[in-house]
Amino acid sequence: MKNKWKTARTISYIILILYAIISLFPFFWAIIVSMTPLTYTDAQNVERGVDIMQWPPKIDLFSSEPSAFGAPLSFQNYFKIFEVVPLYGRWIINTVLYAVLLTIGNIIFDTLGGYAFARLKFPFKNFLFTMILATLMIPSQVTMIPQYNLMVKLNLVNTYPGLVIPKLSNIFGLFLMRQFFLSFPKELEEAARIDGAGILKTYFKIVLPNSKPAIAALSIYTFLGAWNDFQWPLIITSQKEMYTLTMGLNFFKSSYYTFWQYLMAGSILMTIPMIIIFLSFQKQFVETGKVSAIKG
Repeated sequence: MKNKWKTARTISYIILILYAIISLFPFFWAIIVSMTPLTYTDAQNVERGVDIMQWPPKIDLFSSEPSAFGAPLSFQNYFKIFEVVPLYGRWIINTVLYAVLLTIGNIIFDTLGGYAFARLKFPFKNFLFTMILATLMIPSQVTMIPQYNLMVKLNLVNTYPGLVIPKLSNIFGLFLMRQFFLSFPKELEEAARIDGAGILKTYFKIVLPNSKPAIAALSIYTFLGAWNDFQWPLIITSQKEMYTLTMGLNFFKSSYYTFWQYLMAGSILMTIPMIIIFLSFQKQFVETGKVSAIKG
């Protein structure tokens, strides 16, 4: 029995390792391409182009001068993209503002709404919550035109308020926080009420300080979604100065040629903050997901 268990565990590890390699290979490939120059000067002092589509690829990472596709590797593309597209720095600022403001807004409105649906008693509460959840089944493409028309009437196209306001609350975030508050110990709230605290004081003094894991998970979900969002910025912005990184990456593509090296360098720069944030808050992310799935 023990031998069968060891064999099964070994096979499981092998499968997981292979899956990890397959999953990480595109990211590894993107890093290699991002460090490959568009052109290089060979030993005969002749400038040559780099073909990153050659197969099998010539990659040497363990020599004194690492190379790929016959060209030396360097980090010059990460600096070149700011020269090729001077607005790239502005797009980074736009993306950070968009993600941060959406995260703050979702934390405020989703936690308030989630607590109201979990604890407060008001007419048609369950019906309203069911209707709100039902909107998750509506494709986002259906609401694109009405949202855009509303922003046009309010003169918010190509503005930060127009970019942020329609996304300040999220149905999934509301559901996540409601599920968490349903599992929150009522004894703590009752003790606060006995001491004379009202609903708002109980919420801000007792509930919120003990909801950090759920808020951290909501922050991760919201920040990741906003950072990678392409659809809404594409709809609401037409001026280059208002673009986010997801839209800005298209500037490295043309009708006839794609600058893959610059595109991969920009993609890596865009991905690194997300990896750091997710790894930093992974524990809260998993714990809140378990609570939300169990408590109904």
